[in-house]
Amino acid sequence: MTGQIDPRARWETLWRRLWAFSARLDVTAGLLAVLVLLSIIGSTIPQRGLDVAADPQRAAAWETALRAKHGAWGDFLITSGAVQFFQTGLFLLPWGVLILFTLLCALHRWPTIWYSLHRDTVRCTPVQLHEAPHSASIPDTDRATWEQLREALERDGYHVHIEMDVAGWFLRAERHRWARSATLVTHLAVILMGVGVLLNLQLGWREELAIPVGGSALVRHADLPVHNTAFEVIRYPDGNVAAYEAHIRVQETLARIRVNEPLVYQGIGFHLSGYMQIQDRTVVVLQVTYAPGYVPLIVAGFLMLVGMAVTFNMPFRRIQACRTADGVLQLGGWADRRAYGFARAFETLVQELRAGKGTQLT
Repeated sequence: MTGQIDPRARWETLWRRLWAFSARLDVTAGLLAVLVLLSIIGSTIPQRGLDVAADPQRAAAWETALRAKHGAWGDFLITSGAVQFFQTGLFLLPWGVLILFTLLCALHRWPTIWYSLHRDTVRCTPVQLHEAPHSASIPDTDRATWEQLREALERDGYHVHIEMDVAGWFLRAERHRWARSATLVTHLAVILMGVGVLLNLQLGWREELAIPVGGSALVRHADLPVHNTAFEVIRYPDGNVAAYEAHIRVQETLARIRVNEPLVYQGIGFHLSGYMQIQDRTVVVLQVTYAPGYVPLIVAGFLMLVGMAVTFNMPFRRIQACRTADGVLQLGGWADRRAYGFARAFETLVQELRAGKGTQLT
């Protein structure tokens, strides 16, 4: 029946449009700009920590102080949920969209990159080479010119493949071939970064403990008892303070922690924050943190560094050539847009091969 739209075709069209939309660089840049803007907005709003929210008494005291300072604005922040802005859908949704679009973009690019990495075809036609972004034609060449081309490319670090038969001589030379996969590495880094941020926002927490020497405290989020067995101030021979050292016991684990030398127990970090004297008693202050997204964020940072370094410092280059039976040598060159010196290098190579024959670079 004419005039009807197949629902399946409609969904396929919608999916293709979403697929293409997710691969656009301006869309990703827009999402990142939105996330930066939301982060700035969230950082200007007083945030109620998860450790405060978990304690009704501390939460009530925190809200009272906020209302006393900001009045009606404080009431609005509390009732709207803005005091936990980084846990709201307004902030989490763009992160989810960024992860989804990055994944779709990686899937969109993967077939093309995979084909380019495993394409070993050496044969080509003069028409294909003439239509390349960089091309040149050199007449009346011989075996010496062909060997000169091969040696020049190998000297410049190209991986050269050659096929020769009665139909002609064919050459394919590539440099930094596998570097094209670096874009997938950076996509994976963005996905891991988003996952790490979401894990920290949804499952992570921070809690402060003040434990007198010889006393104990309970980590409320993990129902974990912590005992402070000793505290020591280490001094230099001249009497100046060298370091602070606390001895704590978590369950059956005994540990000595210093500033920047925390204890990590079952993924929970115990950091020495400071100490204070209260009625001749030393009270040690510990920052207890749980950040399940820490490892994904570290891995994401490493992958991003590797991917960007490869992308900007190892741009892909390809030169192909064929020599027909009449002695005409046709050259074609392709390169990533970051290969800034490729055009000049290609022209220099052509000029060396022309050997004064007067052929013009096309």
